[in-house]
Amino acid sequence: MKLVPFLDHSCLTVALSGRLDSGTAPMLRAVLDEPPSGVTELVLDFDGLTYVSSAGLRILLSAQKKMSDCGGRLRIRNVCRDIVDIFETTGFDRLLAFEKKRRQLSVEGLERIGRGANGECYKVDEETVLKLYYEYIDEACVAREKDLARKAFLAGVPTAISFDVVACGNRKGVLYELLKAETLARYIEKNVHRLEEVTDMYVGLCRRLHSIEASRETFPDAVELACGYIDACDVFNDAQRAAVRDLLLRAERKNTLIHWDLHPGNIMMQGDEPCLIDMGDVAIGTPFFDLGQIKQVLYYYARMGLCHRIIGLNDEIAPRVWQLFIGKYLGHPAPDEFAALDGKINFFRAVKNVFLYLSGSGGEAMRSRRRDFIFEMLPPEIAALK
Repeated sequence: MKLVPFLDHSCLTVALSGRLDSGTAPMLRAVLDEPPSGVTELVLDFDGLTYVSSAGLRILLSAQKKMSDCGGRLRIRNVCRDIVDIFETTGFDRLLAFEKKRRQLSVEGLERIGRGANGECYKVDEETVLKLYYEYIDEACVAREKDLARKAFLAGVPTAISFDVVACGNRKGVLYELLKAETLARYIEKNVHRLEEVTDMYVGLCRRLHSIEASRETFPDAVELACGYIDACDVFNDAQRAAVRDLLLRAERKNTLIHWDLHPGNIMMQGDEPCLIDMGDVAIGTPFFDLGQIKQVLYYYARMGLCHRIIGLNDEIAPRVWQLFIGKYLGHPAPDEFAALDGKINFFRAVKNVFLYLSGSGGEAMRSRRRDFIFEMLPPEIAALK
């Protein structure tokens, strides 16, 4: 067995390769018995390790006790499938904190079917879709999306459940099983001759989602999240920030679900059945959170020539979909009523752009544009505050 220790302030990482058995366990014990002073986190990297015997398990348990006694913690990462089986057979999976080794996957040659604030979606094969996060997205975000997808599925949302987390270089990804699926964006392009019928399907999915009641103990509150984004955003002065927060807090606080990125690139069609992906922002709140982002993608991105590039829907077709969609969703209100509702949609579109501005989605050029979007979409009396 080979050991390579690396000290970074209070974290000691030890990379292991080969076999951790009765013959090599003393090597690891010698390193762990005399850790440098001030170490509060011990990371054992099993990336090159293929086997752990009972002698090795005893060393791991001893290391965990040492770290616990000094108020620190032990983490084991890149654990291969064979060693996971050993942990599970012996019950050590309930005693040790460890992360499974991620299967490496390349997206070279794969079709990209969409992208958003946190990552891109690729079609791996006829049965599998990959949500690949950008490099700056941390592991906690990936875990949150998996958790929210599971909770949404249990709540009755038609969504795919991920079956594996993979790595692509330094990026993390989540695999979803979607048999012979394509995005709603592509489905619309193929069925543009029956656009009204397809839009009815889209509206039906949105209404179904927006009718599912859920608990704030299970899902985050979109208004609370949005207020946090407003507080963190540097585009506002104090008066503008207070006015936007006040308008948010006076908004309808519904106990129903929103997706918060419900455009046709995040809806997969299995035959004629729609299914949601990209569940990392699912929350409880007014449907206007979703309507604002749908308008952003189908109307404004299309006007900028970006809709096809981002979600794969033709920039000339997308505004037609929006006009059909919003009329059907709102029930074709009278012009005065529609104007008021459209102003509300624009306000929530501004709020979503605050989040996208903070995330840096689209790079610096798009970040600068988002600042303009925000003030164009806010009520004029708020934008004018000094």
